[in-house]
Amino acid sequence: MTHVDPTSTTPAAVRSPRHVTRQVMDELGRRILAGHYPQRSVLPTELQLCEEFGVSRTALREATKMLAAKGLVVARRRAGTIVQDSSLWNRLDVDVLSWMDAADPDPIFVRGLVEARLAIEPAAADLAAQRATASDLAVIEAGFLAMQAANPADLAAFAAADIEFHVGVLNASHNPVFTGLANLIGRALRSSVRLTTPASGDHRRAVSAHGEVLEAIRLRQPELARSRMRALIDIAALDLTSASVRRGG
Repeated sequence: MTHVDPTSTTPAAVRSPRHVTRQVMDELGRRILAGHYPQRSVLPTELQLCEEFGVSRTALREATKMLAAKGLVVARRRAGTIVQDSSLWNRLDVDVLSWMDAADPDPIFVRGLVEARLAIEPAAADLAAQRATASDLAVIEAGFLAMQAANPADLAAFAAADIEFHVGVLNASHNPVFTGLANLIGRALRSSVRLTTPASGDHRRAVSAHGEVLEAIRLRQPELARSRMRALIDIAALDLTSASVRRGG
């Protein structure tokens, strides 16, 4: 029998029902995002999943209810639990984003993310140029310097620095909606960076574009910050196109 987390150091006897339910939800969520259970397919029966994971029907049902609340599955009488079409998934849910980290980047989602960023981040840069504090500027600059220092081959380091930069700009806007989106967009950016960064033919061009945004914000030039942020995200859009061509998408 395969349990949900065979590597867990927590003894089964002391795991709380909530902990067990969470483990089941995470594993099923990862499988759905990875395509192990394709869209519009039916999940294995309750009995099969309970036996595989070594959990009760109660834990399994709670886990599937949580997945349903995130738009991943729907339970239908006599038909079983069906994986929803990806267009219905709540892609900005923090759990869904974490499961996406374990799967191959989804070009359609990344394209949608780039489009959303084009609507949000230039406006955030404009506001940051007006409102950023000294500590805000220090955070944005730290992300930029980390990007400069990162080895282009070290995708994880470059992605972390890129996320620090963009989240820093969102927070520096001091707009409560943008700052509320910062953590979600930061996590979503990981998928974007994983797909688009390897396609970038000029690492220095991307880093330089970030430096130009920083300079405009530091010089308190809102319109310039807005246009430079748009130009920066346009680079990601072009890289996405290149990545799609390379993948045959």
